[in-house]
Amino acid sequence: MQMMEGAEFRRRRKPLTPMMGRQQLSRVAATVADEFANRLTRWDRFAQSGEPIDLQHEINGVVIPAFMRAMFTVGLSDAELHRLDVDVRTLMQSASSPLLLGAAPRVLPGDGNPVQAWLRMRRWVKQRVEERLADSRSYHDLLQILLDARYEDGTPISRRDVITEAIMLIGGGYETVVAALAWTLALLPQNPQAQRRLYDEVDALGGALPCYADLDRLEWAKACFDEGQRLQGLLLQPRFAMIDDVIGGYRIRRGTLIGLPIYALQRDPRWWGPDADKYEPIRFYDKDIVAARPNLAFLPFGAGPHRCFGAAMGYLEAQFFLAQVHQRFRIQLPAGWAPEHDPALPWPVKGGVPAVVSKIPVAAQRI
Repeated sequence: MQMMEGAEFRRRRKPLTPMMGRQQLSRVAATVADEFANRLTRWDRFAQSGEPIDLQHEINGVVIPAFMRAMFTVGLSDAELHRLDVDVRTLMQSASSPLLLGAAPRVLPGDGNPVQAWLRMRRWVKQRVEERLADSRSYHDLLQILLDARYEDGTPISRRDVITEAIMLIGGGYETVVAALAWTLALLPQNPQAQRRLYDEVDALGGALPCYADLDRLEWAKACFDEGQRLQGLLLQPRFAMIDDVIGGYRIRRGTLIGLPIYALQRDPRWWGPDADKYEPIRFYDKDIVAARPNLAFLPFGAGPHRCFGAAMGYLEAQFFLAQVHQRFRIQLPAGWAPEHDPALPWPVKGGVPAVVSKIPVAAQRI
C-alpha cells in the first residue's frame, strides 16, 4: 500500500484503516503486554549476573516475538524469529543501499541476499495465510483483520495482496520501534529527572501489566519515546517528485528523488530552542510547548495520507515496553558513553547500547 498513489492507494487504504484503530488494537494489546512480560523475565539473569549487555539487541528479542504474536497469534520458535529478523534486516539494508545509507546488498546466495530474503518471507507468510484459511476457529489478530478486510464493493483483498501487506507490516512493525526504543533508553539516563518521572508514572499502575486503557495514563512514557525519536531522527525521508515544480527557487523535475532532511528538521533551533540537542521529554508533554511549533517539525512517522500506517501500533509497543521495563529494572550506561548514529535504515544506535541492568526491589527507591 505504501508504494501506491492516487485512487489505487485510497481504495486499498480505506478497508485497512480499521486495522490500526482503537477497537482492533485493544484486542491485541493484552497479547503484546503478555509477551513482553514473558520475554523480560529473560533479563532477570542479566540482572543477577551484572554482565554488560547490548540493550539494543535485547530490545529486539522482546519486541519481535510480541509483534509476531499480535500478527499471527501463535508463538514462534527462536529459530523462526531469528530467520525472520535476519530477512527483515536484509530488506532494510537493500532499501538503504540506493540512498547511499548502507552497504550494497549481497548478490551471492546466502544471508544478506534481498531476493532470497523476500522470497523466503513470502513463502513463510503464505503458509501462515493458508493455515488460517483452513482453520475454522475465531481469531482476533492482525492477520485476521487483513483477511476480513473488504473493499467498498464487498470484494476481499486478494490473497497475494494480503501476503504482501503482511510482509510490509512485519517489516515496519518492530524494526523501526526497536531502533527508536534503543535511542530512547540510550538517552533517558542523561536526564535523571525525566527518568524519575517515568518511574513515578509507571508506579501508578500498581505493578499490573499495562492494558490498552492505560495508554492515556502513560503520557510521560510516550513523551520519552517521542523525544528519543526526535533525536534519533532520520538522515532523509526519500520521496519522488510527481510533477515538475519549483521549491525554494530550485527547479525540481518530475521523477526527481528528493530527500527530506528529518535529522536537521528535528534539531532545528527555530522549533526546538538553543538546547535542541538535549534530551528533554517535556517538549512533547507540555501542551503549550507542543502547540507553539509547527506540526511538520516532527515527522517520525511521516505526514499526510502516506503517514505510517502502523503509527498507533508503534506507540502501543513503545509505551508498554517502557512501562514494563521500568516496573522491573534499573538501567545503567557506561560513564561518558553517548549514542552515535548508524546511517543504515532504520537508523539504529551504532554498535548497540552497552548497559547493565539490575532488578528493582519491591518498594525500593528508584533512583
